[in-house]
Amino acid sequence: MITGKSIAKGALVVMAATLLSRLFGFFREMVIANHFGLTWETDAYLVAFAVPSGIAMAISAGTSAGFIPVLNSYLVQDKRDDANKIASTLINVLAVILLLLVAAAMAYAPLLVKLLAPGFEGESIPLTAEMIRIMFPALIFVSLMGVASGFLNSHQHFLFPALGPMITSVVIIASAVILGPVMGIRGLAVGTMAGFACQFLLQVPVMYKKGFRYRLEFALDHPGVVRVFKLMLPVLAASMAPSLILMVERGLASGLDTGSISALNYAFRLMQLPLGLFLMAVSVPLFPALSAFAAQNRLDRLRETLVKGVKVLSLIMLPACAGLIALSVPIVRLLFERGAFDAGDTVPTAYALSLYALALLPFSVRDIFRRGFYSLQNTLIPVIITVVAFILNVALDFLLVRFMGLGGLALGAVLTALAEAAALYILLSGKLGELQGKSLAVLLVKLAAASAVMGVLTYFCSGIIGLRVDITTGVGRMIQVGSSVVCGLLVYIAALVILKVPEIREAMDILRGMYKKVRGQA
Repeated sequence: MITGKSIAKGALVVMAATLLSRLFGFFREMVIANHFGLTWETDAYLVAFAVPSGIAMAISAGTSAGFIPVLNSYLVQDKRDDANKIASTLINVLAVILLLLVAAAMAYAPLLVKLLAPGFEGESIPLTAEMIRIMFPALIFVSLMGVASGFLNSHQHFLFPALGPMITSVVIIASAVILGPVMGIRGLAVGTMAGFACQFLLQVPVMYKKGFRYRLEFALDHPGVVRVFKLMLPVLAASMAPSLILMVERGLASGLDTGSISALNYAFRLMQLPLGLFLMAVSVPLFPALSAFAAQNRLDRLRETLVKGVKVLSLIMLPACAGLIALSVPIVRLLFERGAFDAGDTVPTAYALSLYALALLPFSVRDIFRRGFYSLQNTLIPVIITVVAFILNVALDFLLVRFMGLGGLALGAVLTALAEAAALYILLSGKLGELQGKSLAVLLVKLAAASAVMGVLTYFCSGIIGLRVDITTGVGRMIQVGSSVVCGLLVYIAALVILKVPEIREAMDILRGMYKKVRGQA
């Protein structure tokens, strides 16, 4: 049964596990940057992995969106046999389709390279094709993670799915350190493939513990299976848009300076730390709750939960955006500038990061509103919005890259996410009724003002500290970034108090309640 206590526990578990996974993810990127830097080889690696990872993430997202609401409807009725039949059929169908895709990609790898990176020349082309063949089987394991995480989340188990990226990162780090000196960038490709395989396979015993029993069957006529595919296919089509945009961006970046693809990748990974940590902590346990409220036709609770999710994320993401912009260079210098990654590589990475940071809140709000539609088992509207947004994003990429280089590719994503979030809000309000638009607008203005003040003071604080410590050393860089973050946080809290933002007290109450509930004190 889904309760406030289970949501609070789920949020805390996901937040802790995601933080751990993100930290390992950052360490992974630091190791890769240290060993390979911004080179044509790292660009080739990223292009080679763009297709399997993009398709897999889309399939995983589509599977979860269609699987969780249907599975919950059977679990609420205690029809566990049907739940297992649906899960097994989904695994079997996906496995067959994915094996065919993998075989085709491996056979036509050189053609894929020409399509994905038209700016590549010389040795980059055969190296990228070789790594496509090494990494493409990861598509199977990443895609099946959608079934595994959907099954476990529906059973109120969030820990192992949230820890999955950490498992992958550990294997990739090991491959960079152990195989990198022997095999070069190819060793990293082998480790990437092995990491995603481990991520899925370690979920299987937990699924069995929660009652999953695999069957070699294709119950395509089962009503639940039919419903899953009806919900899944539109979401799958919509989820392909980010992957296609990523391929377009890397294709355009392949014609820019060497290392531009890698710089975009590192900047995007940095932006994902607050995005992944807090968005997942709120949205992952929220989705089963939204689905349950929708199934019970409790639209008032669904509306209230959505708005609270947006408010909490706004409270976090706006200052995170300001902080990343103010500290873009010091953060990149601290995390990546060592080994093969030099000061010249910091500049384009920080430039892209300062623009990607603007997307934190639009990405978060967009995801929450999408899940609102998915909980209502309405996937058509998000798909239509995503298709339009995809066209807009591609147009902006081609336009802005001419004037801003790789920064234009980051800005195109920001403007598109803003437009998409606004459209989803308007249409969701039509479905559920007024979503506290006035109070949300007032809150956003206050939070934006507080974040702007925080960002300016953090920037000057960082500059002053940078003059007084040796930023060529790791300790000096840590002091500069750490002290500036503490200063910014204090300024932000003070600004919220001065502006009388009530949500800060509510957020603190939520955190206290989560802590007490997890410890069994509430």
